[in-house]
Amino acid sequence: MSAPSTPDDDRDASSDDHDPASPADHTPESRPDPSSSTHSPDPPDGRLSRALETTRRSLPLAVLPFLASVLAPAKVATVLSSTMDAGVTFSFPSGLPTLWSFVQANGITLSGPGGLALATWLPLAAVGLLVSAVLEAAFVGGISNRVDGEDASLAANARRYGPRMVGVNLVRFAVVLVALPFALLGPLVLLPVLVLGYLTYGLPFVLVVEDVGVGAALSRSVSDAVAGGAYARFGVAYLLAMLVPSFVLTVVVYGSGLLGVVLGAALVAVPAVFVVAYGVLVFRALASPNGAP
Repeated sequence: MSAPSTPDDDRDASSDDHDPASPADHTPESRPDPSSSTHSPDPPDGRLSRALETTRRSLPLAVLPFLASVLAPAKVATVLSSTMDAGVTFSFPSGLPTLWSFVQANGITLSGPGGLALATWLPLAAVGLLVSAVLEAAFVGGISNRVDGEDASLAANARRYGPRMVGVNLVRFAVVLVALPFALLGPLVLLPVLVLGYLTYGLPFVLVVEDVGVGAALSRSVSDAVAGGAYARFGVAYLLAMLVPSFVLTVVVYGSGLLGVVLGAALVAVPAVFVVAYGVLVFRALASPNGAP
């Protein structure tokens, strides 16, 4: 007949089965390799329904892309100081889709008519960069909160991600500078712009979803872009879907002046909420070991 077990015996047995200090229990999960064949497939139907539901619950946030559109002084001034019959802008998703994601407004001249003087454009562009960075930080962070069913703390998200989002805007500006020499090639300038835009469009999403710095976000965005998968599907689908709206909005904005700017900003505000909600889910899945957002 065996002796009855004591509480000390039970604790010893329990410690054999599970050692709380075991390194295996505290090893952080690494980010999955997006090119790995074991990465879970993209579930577009479930992601679409979640993005639509998040959009419905986040409609008040549509004021942020509206404000980002009308509070872009360099772009608004360019529209009011120049003319354009029609055009199409090729763009990938961003953390703050605005009217200027669809309407080209970068007409600059050193002096004289036909565009905005460089001396005027530069300070206006700097103001726009800072304002859009703060709004984009609040927007992406707020929608990420909404995906989790939480309140969107706009001020807290602006403080948390705003400084890093300024860095994101500087990377975007650098992309434009890199593409400028290719302007001598005429229409071929579109190719490097598209390639660089594709490689970097994930920056704001990765920065917020994984809460990393600009350098790490850029590295991961490029890695995801090269791997293709959900990153490529989301980016290319957006690019193609926006071609017709871009043409229509360009005609409206340049044909109606300030009224066209306000109308265009209002038209893109709610779709911008959906785009970012869907993007947050895409990049959560890319960052998740099991591919779940």
